[in-house]
Amino acid sequence: MKCVCIQYMEAIRKLHTLDPTFIPQRTIYLTFVPDEEVGGSGMLSLISSTLYRSLPGVALALDEGLASTDDSYSLFYGERLPWWIDVTATGPTGHGSRFIDCTAVEQIIGVSNRALAFRKEQRDLLHGDAQLADHSNCAHAVAAKRHKMLNEKRKNGKVTLGDVTSLNITTLEAGVKVEDTYAYNCVPPMARCSLDIRISPHVEPKEISDMMDTWCRECSSSVEEGYEVKWKSMLDMGPRSNTHAVTEVDANINPWYGVFSSAMRDMGYEVVPQIFPAATDSRFLRQLGIRAFGFSPMRNTEVSKPT
Repeated sequence: MKCVCIQYMEAIRKLHTLDPTFIPQRTIYLTFVPDEEVGGSGMLSLISSTLYRSLPGVALALDEGLASTDDSYSLFYGERLPWWIDVTATGPTGHGSRFIDCTAVEQIIGVSNRALAFRKEQRDLLHGDAQLADHSNCAHAVAAKRHKMLNEKRKNGKVTLGDVTSLNITTLEAGVKVEDTYAYNCVPPMARCSLDIRISPHVEPKEISDMMDTWCRECSSSVEEGYEVKWKSMLDMGPRSNTHAVTEVDANINPWYGVFSSAMRDMGYEVVPQIFPAATDSRFLRQLGIRAFGFSPMRNTEVSKPT
């Protein structure tokens, strides 16, 4: 995102070049903080600092956005919550020549299969798969509940990655270690997987929490004997990780959006409000009640390979 930093610096430089006497009505602060994708420790440190507390108040924040693949510009008014989840299954151990019941691997595969099924449903919702016309028998309530809403949005425009909840299995681990190798004849008493989940604002975080509880309960072989599946969050961000916060894009409510969109319109550009698919520092500011938009002035540019 170095290009975004340079774009803002160049905008201020050009303002000064065009009119060296120009003084904005409000003070403009440029902040450069790290780690927005891995917990946001940079912005968390800033908003906890004496420097931040000394500011008279922030009216509007501009953060990074994404390039647009067409002739319009994307303006991000909210984003998906990042949840990193560690799932652990415990089961009996024993010799690999026997049929051992309730193994940790069986249980972790059960959770993994449910996670992959949920992932497919959300991906199908994103791409408008016609087979999703009826979710009445769908085991995953989150996908079913949002199907009608996304269909309506698809009729009126386009469903973007930020409108659905993505899930990826990022690690799988099992086995009994013996120095630098594994005991191939030993059934492991523990198996783990980790999930990277990005929760759309259209989904309440509690729904994902309840879904994880259900998966673990369904896949636990014998809780009484201690053979069970448990999950925990690996991102300790307090209430910020459990609630959504978005910036209003109604000009009658948020005058800053009206100024931004009308300025772009006057220059002949179309602005498309969207939910940011990944994580930016804006989420911390929005939680404080500060209006924040993500905007990168790049259009007709591919973001990544299509999926």
